[in-house]
Amino acid sequence: MRVPAIESLPATTRTETRQEVPLERTQASRAEMRAAIARAEEQLTGRPASPGLIDIATAQASLETASGRRMYNFNFGGIKGTSPSGLTTTANTHEWENGVRYRTQAHFRAYHSLDEGAADFLSLLHRRYGSALAAAEQGDVDGYAHALKQRGYFTGPEGHYANDLRQLLGLPERPELETPGASAAGTSAPEAGSTFTNTRELALLLDAVSTSSARGAARIAAPDQEEG
Repeated sequence: MRVPAIESLPATTRTETRQEVPLERTQASRAEMRAAIARAEEQLTGRPASPGLIDIATAQASLETASGRRMYNFNFGGIKGTSPSGLTTTANTHEWENGVRYRTQAHFRAYHSLDEGAADFLSLLHRRYGSALAAAEQGDVDGYAHALKQRGYFTGPEGHYANDLRQLLGLPERPELETPGASAAGTSAPEAGSTFTNTRELALLLDAVSTSSARGAARIAAPDQEEG
């Protein structure tokens, strides 16, 4: 994936020393990720996060981390580079170039805690992906995926990414979003049209959807370590 390491905070607030740390699995539940995202958004904006933003951001974090089972170093979105606290780690990942998927290694941001990871994730979205957040505020999943793709957040097919988010949100997939010839193999989707109305329902839904085998084409450059 050719996504540049993007600064999420002004340079004056970042640690000058870069520290390479070991890759560490920091498993978190969907409910824990959702709560951390809500806290981070309120801290950044001074107001409670909208349900749409929390829902979609949680679905995205779940997609990128296999519903929290494969979260590494508290990184919510496979964000490359060095975190504001100066931590970075190296991991295997898959990227796309000219329609070809290949395996490589990259540096990913690492954090001291779940809240620190959530704060940087939301800060990055606010600084670089404002149009995506605007779509999320309206509950527009497809618009969110499109805005992320336009700004270079992920390199896989946009339709796969949007439909994977839809699946996690309990929404019907849209066949017209699929890339012709791309693999449609994935996990069992929730019933078309099912919805959630609160944190517990979302957590139960995400528990039922195993994203560890979701379309590799749709994932951004999240760490891709073997299960062990």
